[in-house]
Amino acid sequence: MKSSLSLPAGYRLEFWARGPGSIRISEADAVLWQVPAFSGHVDFFGYQHREAGSVTVEWQRPEAILWAYGYDPADVAEAGITLWEFDDAGLTLSTKAEIGASMRSDPARPAMHFSPPRQWMNDPNGLCKIGETWHLFYQFHPASTEWGPMHWGHAVSTDLFNWTHLPVFLHPEQNLWRLGASGGAFSGSAFADRDGSRIFFYTERLPAYDLFQGYREVQKLARPGRDVLHATGSETVLTLRPDGVEHDFRDPKVWWDEAAGAYRMVLGAALYGDPAVLLYGSDNLSDWTYLGPLYRAPAHYRENGARAVECPDFFPLNGKWVMVMGFVGYTEPATGRHNLLFARVGEFKGDRFVPDADDLQVLDFGTDFYAMQSFEAEGRQIALAWLFNWESRKPAGSPYSGEMSLPRELSLDGSGRLCMHPVTELDSAWQAHPLAQEPDGSVLLRDAPFELRLDGNLDGTSIVATESGALCFELSVSGGRLAVRLAGDDGKIRYQARCGSATDLRIVYDRGIVEIFADYGAVCGTRRGYTNIAPDRVEVISAARFTVSERRAVQLP
Repeated sequence: MKSSLSLPAGYRLEFWARGPGSIRISEADAVLWQVPAFSGHVDFFGYQHREAGSVTVEWQRPEAILWAYGYDPADVAEAGITLWEFDDAGLTLSTKAEIGASMRSDPARPAMHFSPPRQWMNDPNGLCKIGETWHLFYQFHPASTEWGPMHWGHAVSTDLFNWTHLPVFLHPEQNLWRLGASGGAFSGSAFADRDGSRIFFYTERLPAYDLFQGYREVQKLARPGRDVLHATGSETVLTLRPDGVEHDFRDPKVWWDEAAGAYRMVLGAALYGDPAVLLYGSDNLSDWTYLGPLYRAPAHYRENGARAVECPDFFPLNGKWVMVMGFVGYTEPATGRHNLLFARVGEFKGDRFVPDADDLQVLDFGTDFYAMQSFEAEGRQIALAWLFNWESRKPAGSPYSGEMSLPRELSLDGSGRLCMHPVTELDSAWQAHPLAQEPDGSVLLRDAPFELRLDGNLDGTSIVATESGALCFELSVSGGRLAVRLAGDDGKIRYQARCGSATDLRIVYDRGIVEIFADYGAVCGTRRGYTNIAPDRVEVISAARFTVSERRAVQLP
């Protein structure tokens, strides 16, 4: 197969491929670049076009090219990548607008929530705002819709909802497919130094041959190029683990600590088998010293399957310090919920964290809000999380897997609880349009995101959304307890939370995603389902006042 097209000077093609198959780029009768035969494992390839002109692209076995895109470095920040899709009929190039249209045309893809155009995505990484641009990096496997060797995908936005997809930012330090291994560029965060320079800290999992034990994780820093398109280089800054720490040793969060007059880093780990957050210090960002555990979980968590802390977050907020951490492997005995995300609020002095209360706050009772990362931007603490928790999988045949939560703004309430609300940008990007009730009290829905708001006495509230009469989701408040159930639930896990004093409830729904905010954001629950995801009716029985509004996009790329 072949196709002709014109390329500008400097245009770059990047793709991942696995044989058998081949590709050639030529100009007239001269071969400019080629891969005569792809190998039997996945490889990454990059071609840079040097002089503007027409070329012919020839390929064999289009299925061998797993993920491909091109871009002009001169305008990619605004124009985004162009997808190259090879098939037996020819080569299709999809620009930013065409990518957006294709994604919106997928009836199974949520509309308001970020997802990659193709392939696998998990944890948010490196979240930051540079100038007027929000940057979202994320764990990405470019060769499949299943988890695999980790890279950092990248997207940018001016409003946190309309995203432009950019080239892959970070690659594993080795070709793990060739080694028959997993690992790669795992989770990390962005750090803005006092001089304004931007650095990304992350974990590199070295080639691993077992997903649960025996692997090695090291901490690295990466400096972005001037255009923040690619990491220009990386440096390993921490390799040795403290006594009592085995293979789980990852997900750095770094800050400049004014009180200490030095840099500080937290890492997720297990200390003698107990989930733990470790504290490190440095004077130069390259040499780090272990200062001790900042938190070590009671034995209860290890005894109920918790393997380690993942994606620890630690930041000042409203005069306090907040610790957020995910306990991977943990199953709550009373409900069956697993991999819960917890928060603690307290004081941080002399490199010690003293919590205000002994109990951990369950940050999201639905459990499909995981690997949360937050960052400070212009006086606001903004957070995103991965909407997935390994309990259920996206149906086969989808071109992608993985979504992010709605961006949330964090705050503390008068009781010292960490609260979360959708960012105010939601209202400007997706305006709310109230829907009228039917004579029977129900509200008819279209295949569009919608929102319910209730204000008043919530006890006895029942909310049921259905698609052609079949359950989509059901939410109830009874006896001071809020619970949610999706169509695919078998009852083995109970998704519920105490909500005794709450008089407010907000539910945002988007094609299988339910995000719940109650008690002014102190009680939150997130679920992701794949059955009956386009409800056409919602019935609300409640003593509280309520409105149902359709969310309509104001501007999409």
